[in-house]
Amino acid sequence: MKTLGLFAFQGLALALLGSAPAARAADYVDLRRIEPVQGDAAAGAEKAATLCFTCHGANGVSPVPLFPNLAGQHADYLYQELLRYKSGTLPESPMTALVQPLEDADLRNLAVHYAGLALDVPPPAAAAEPAILDRGGTLYRDGDPARGVPPCQGCHGADAKGHVLAASEASRDTQYRTYPLLYGQQAQYVATRLRDYRSGKLVHTSNDFIMRDVASRLDDASIDAIAAWLAALPAPR
Repeated sequence: MKTLGLFAFQGLALALLGSAPAARAADYVDLRRIEPVQGDAAAGAEKAATLCFTCHGANGVSPVPLFPNLAGQHADYLYQELLRYKSGTLPESPMTALVQPLEDADLRNLAVHYAGLALDVPPPAAAAEPAILDRGGTLYRDGDPARGVPPCQGCHGADAKGHVLAASEASRDTQYRTYPLLYGQQAQYVATRLRDYRSGKLVHTSNDFIMRDVASRLDDASIDAIAAWLAALPAPR
């Protein structure tokens, strides 16, 4: 079951993508067709120290529940997110204005900088009820076949630290590095993003279409359970 969850879901993901509406946004991006991002981590660190630390913390761990932790995240994922804020294809947030004056090199440098940081997050201040955590863990590992919900681990990894192929230097298929790490991520951020997928706000990338279909099968309790379980995962030391 675990191996099936990690690899067989790729076929399902492609099927979901294939069922996406033919009429896509003009700025649609197929994340299976991008080049791996490269940048200057030192330059990114300098930019982050003046622009990003208030919301995302000095070490890439956000003090604000609504904002994501960035430390250790895939550079390709982070770069694409920054591009989307700059283009306005993500919901309006403080990020929208902050990235407008940045050059493409700045976005690449920031992505590479944060990807190189170690993820070291404290446990949530208030842990969710055990039953909620159990439900979230079950959904993440096994999905909910009765409702057509695939296991999250199929794209995000059995340990939520990313798909096993994301770290493979031999893999030229960048799509695995555009599936984000979710390990220890802020619960409020994860829940908000899942609801944005479910509502149809996010329709500009190949991953959006996959996640929109998945999230459409999740009720609020399931979304909150998955988010709580991910946030409660112990960070690596």
